[in-house]
Amino acid sequence: MPNPQNCIIVHGCPSTNKDKDYNKHWMQWAKRNLIDAGLQTETPLMPEPWAPNYEKFKEEFEKYEVNENTILIGHSCGCAFLVRWLGESKQKIAKLILVAPWKIPDPGDENRNRFYTYEVDESIKSRVGEIIMFTSDNEEDAGKESLQIFHQALGGKVVNLEHHGHYTFGDMGTEELPELLEEVVTFDKRKALLSPVNKQNQILMQDRRGYKKPDWGFFGGGIEGEETPTEAVVRESKEELQIDVQPEELKYLGVYVTNKNDIKIIRYMFLYLTEQKEFSVLEGNSGQWLPFEEVSQRLDPEVDRSYFPRRVGNILKIV
Repeated sequence: MPNPQNCIIVHGCPSTNKDKDYNKHWMQWAKRNLIDAGLQTETPLMPEPWAPNYEKFKEEFEKYEVNENTILIGHSCGCAFLVRWLGESKQKIAKLILVAPWKIPDPGDENRNRFYTYEVDESIKSRVGEIIMFTSDNEEDAGKESLQIFHQALGGKVVNLEHHGHYTFGDMGTEELPELLEEVVTFDKRKALLSPVNKQNQILMQDRRGYKKPDWGFFGGGIEGEETPTEAVVRESKEELQIDVQPEELKYLGVYVTNKNDIKIIRYMFLYLTEQKEFSVLEGNSGQWLPFEEVSQRLDPEVDRSYFPRRVGNILKIV
């Protein structure tokens, strides 16, 4: 497969023009992280998506460069558009990802009937390096039927995530979709990191001065084999801090992506609320409790220095 050089994410179609979230959900979050990973990414705004028109979508979409090194990602009706466009244009691309694909018209909606009613060109799969489709156990029946239509014609890998519904913010309860990042980018390293925090607004940081760079960091390490990030951070907590953390004691903070010297790393962060004062630190010099504002000054410059203190602080407000 060609090395991907750019990515275009096409949003779905809201039911009315009052819904302004159709280009948000996980899409802007994904764009930021894909750019951080070194992949040029665009999220074009399609014209009047509440009354989708293929020709209008096509006119806007074709303002962006698509070549054999491009990754195309669609959400909901954006998937239907991309599949139709690929069938008509005969364009070769590196990867096609369909998130909660949709192809079932709403009864009585002539716009959507014209938009969705076309025969899927099965030859698309011969021009696409890889095809991936995301669905969920609690997706609507019409969404599951749509996925079957696309998958029967195009094949490819199906990723079925629990409790993600139609992959909207309302269904997921978050804008983060790290599973998508992992399908788009081949990361050189995958890490799971732990942030022990206390109610005094302090974070336990690893003091690495004279041990290794960067001088200060989080506890944790690489995700091994088929481990989930949660399994990895539980294991790493035992290995580095000699504590037996249970999965239910962890709060998932999210991921951050870096691309330094062309080494792409994705880090999964977890919060662990504790009042334990001292730990048996087995790696680095020691662990030190530092206030949020001081942590933000000591983090490596490649990290968003405000991100974790802010995220941790917001979570502690509801703990």
